[in-house]
Amino acid sequence: KLQFLYFIEGGGRAAMSIATKKPWQGMACGAAGSMLADTVCTPLDVIKVRLQLSKSGMCEEKYSGVSEAVKKIYAKEGGSAFFKGLSPALLRASTYGTARIGLYEPFKRLIAGDVEKKHLPLRHKLAAGLGSGAVASFVFTPCDVVKIRMQSDKTGKRYRGVWHALRSISAAESFSGLYKGASANVGRASICAAVELTTYDETKEHLIDSTLWPYENSIHTHILCSLIAGFASTVASHPVDLVKSRLMNQPHDAAARLYSGPVDCIVKTLKAEGLRGTYAGFWPSYFRIGPHTLVIFITVEQLRTYANWAA
Repeated sequence: KLQFLYFIEGGGRAAMSIATKKPWQGMACGAAGSMLADTVCTPLDVIKVRLQLSKSGMCEEKYSGVSEAVKKIYAKEGGSAFFKGLSPALLRASTYGTARIGLYEPFKRLIAGDVEKKHLPLRHKLAAGLGSGAVASFVFTPCDVVKIRMQSDKTGKRYRGVWHALRSISAAESFSGLYKGASANVGRASICAAVELTTYDETKEHLIDSTLWPYENSIHTHILCSLIAGFASTVASHPVDLVKSRLMNQPHDAAARLYSGPVDCIVKTLKAEGLRGTYAGFWPSYFRIGPHTLVIFITVEQLRTYANWAA
């Protein structure tokens, strides 16, 4: 079995964290896991974004579901279309992904202070996840804006690359254009980080302590915890993720805008599409987030162990 090292708090059982000895090591683990996960899951992300934009009328093509989206995208744009937005996705992974994972444990220690407990309270973990997700997502929102614009571009001619996209958006829409949908982005990322990181942390702790789970602290445990964390994260964050996608991709011209802000977007979506509309693209979203979460945490766990970085 693969064995891992964790904090020992209050002389009790090991706290199930993803802590490293130094903050930069946590950042490095986060970067490696996030970049690998984004590379593997970009096709699923493209399908998710297209489905989210399709129902809003922002995407010329209409898709009834995942299979139709895959067929139409492949038929009209070729296989390379499923990797549109990979370069900004990797840029986002190496920035936002690094900070989100890397800041979680330092935020936990900051919030908990010097109080030693056998198990860190759930509220501390949630607060740490909210904080790391919010800070990372706000700072690196431009990466998300570029990624969504490139993924929704059927022709592939809108931007020549990441840096051209950044220059074009800032020139046409001013610097604020790079932060379009920032409020929804921060909301989605903070919810996602809080639920995903806390669920992984808590689930792993309970499984390892359980007499009914025979695998203890092994890769089997990490896989199950990752899939559970990914599902919980998708359920909690998907409506906000849909709002983020629609706000980031709508026209800059005020007269052509469909939504004035996040609240207006969610209200109009509910009126036009019902509650199901807020979960448009849910399964491709989970089929992306599930494997994405799995790759991230397995990479983080393995790297921190074999590099002898585990705290």
